[in-house]
Amino acid sequence: MSGLRFGLGRYTDGARTFSALVMGELAIELEPLHERYRQSARAGAGALSGCRDILEVVEDWDRHFDVLQAMAEFAHDEGFDRAAGGASQSRGAAAAAEAGALAHAVGGLRPLPPIRRPSKILNCASNYSAHLAEMRQYTVTGGNVDPSTIYKGDKSSAQPYLFLKAPSALIGAHDDIVLPGPEDQIDWEAELCVVIGRPARKVSVDKALEHIAGFMIFNDVSCRNLLFRADRPNLRTDWLASKSFDTFAPCGPLMIPRAFVAQHGALHIQLRVNGRIRQNGIAGEMIYSPEEQIEYVSRMMTLESGDLIATGTIGGVGQGTGEFLKAGDLVETEIEGLGMQRNRVVAAD
Repeated sequence: MSGLRFGLGRYTDGARTFSALVMGELAIELEPLHERYRQSARAGAGALSGCRDILEVVEDWDRHFDVLQAMAEFAHDEGFDRAAGGASQSRGAAAAAEAGALAHAVGGLRPLPPIRRPSKILNCASNYSAHLAEMRQYTVTGGNVDPSTIYKGDKSSAQPYLFLKAPSALIGAHDDIVLPGPEDQIDWEAELCVVIGRPARKVSVDKALEHIAGFMIFNDVSCRNLLFRADRPNLRTDWLASKSFDTFAPCGPLMIPRAFVAQHGALHIQLRVNGRIRQNGIAGEMIYSPEEQIEYVSRMMTLESGDLIATGTIGGVGQGTGEFLKAGDLVETEIEGLGMQRNRVVAAD
């Protein structure tokens, strides 16, 4: 494997949208880079069958990752990864102009969701002991539940618990989170997100990692006061109303390929609201690993290329202290090696 690390992202400069190979602080336009790579000496690694959208790349991930590595080496050889507009002087003005046309400083772009419209988003609920503990009283009060029956994280008598979130809730890493109404209790949930590469159907836990294309940041924004239906107490949870408002799924800014994440369980997760640390933990503290979640879900449905699994949140959500998001707040969500989200909270129009 190449020693060059890269991510994949989607961006807009205000006038147009493009997919990019991201190296350091530069986003190199994927489609024109691919055209130039195919004319180079490194093209022996093969070609992408599609690269207008990241989903096209993920759909044949096992083969495409080798091509992307060769493209990254080509971009490095040509100086595309060193400075926007700055190929090495030895290659001349023409090379510098070409690099500048394709390579853009990430700071001057707005990141979009790396996977534009997955077939499904699955979210794992109550998957960290600390989060279980802080939500226990809330569950009893809001859900009319016998406290003795509440799940406390024992895997011997339980299975993963996942729900679906609407893909239309996706927004980019710097987009605004819109409050549905002034009375709603809007909360944050920083999560490690898995992007499915190879489709998965009835996959065993020891093979599940092979079906992951990469990882990214996900914030499972939640409306707490709509989670339990007062008008239907026998049905309890309403995941649709509490989880799928527009803008309730900030993701990205990048998808980092699995090969560059040596130990996903060791990744540090942190979320801050107005600079104050609210969540701080390690991904490996989850009760059910991403591999176990893939095994569980793939027993009942096919996980398709580009599907997202948000693997659960660590302790420190607002519900634990009764503090919720308000207009003007800045939510910063960061996972080691995967980048950072900066989402402003705004009132609905």
